Amino acid sequence: MKPWALISLLIPLLVLGQEQVILDESFDPTTLSDWGDTQVRIERVESLSEFIEGMGDQDLFADEEEPPFVFRVQLASTKDMEQAKTIEEHALQAFEEEVIVHFDSPFYKIRVGKMNNREDAQNLQQRAIETGYRRSWVIRTVNAPAEKDRIEE
Repeated sequence: MKPWALISLLIPLLVLGQEQVILDESFDPTTLSDWGDTQVRIERVESLSEFIEGMGDQDLFADEEEPPFVFRVQLASTKDMEQAKTIEEHALQAFEEEVIVHFDSPFYKIRVGKMNNREDAQNLQQRAIETGYRRSWVIRTVNAPAEKDRIEE
């Protein structure tokens, strides 16, 4: 049998074999009650603005001393330790904010700042660009102590 004849037989079968699938969107997984004794609280939020107003001045990180993540501006990334030291020294003179060097093999990542929100970090990024770090970018990272990330002599 020729290929065009086989194709002409298969196309109607494929088209006629398609059935319309109707999705049931009425299912609510919170009605299952299969969470057991977890500490997770699920609540239905009808209006986001009312939910936020209901929170009031509640601090999202009240139980913790510091937030689990922060925003920093990464100035550069290099494999050369001497170059990383030079960039770190220049950044320490150019910025008032905390400067860290994070080693993530094989790269030394020079980062500045410790912001709790992206907007402040973007303002710092603009200052970094004006200072000469044109390829700097904002990065969300784990909130780690700066002393741990210093380059050893």
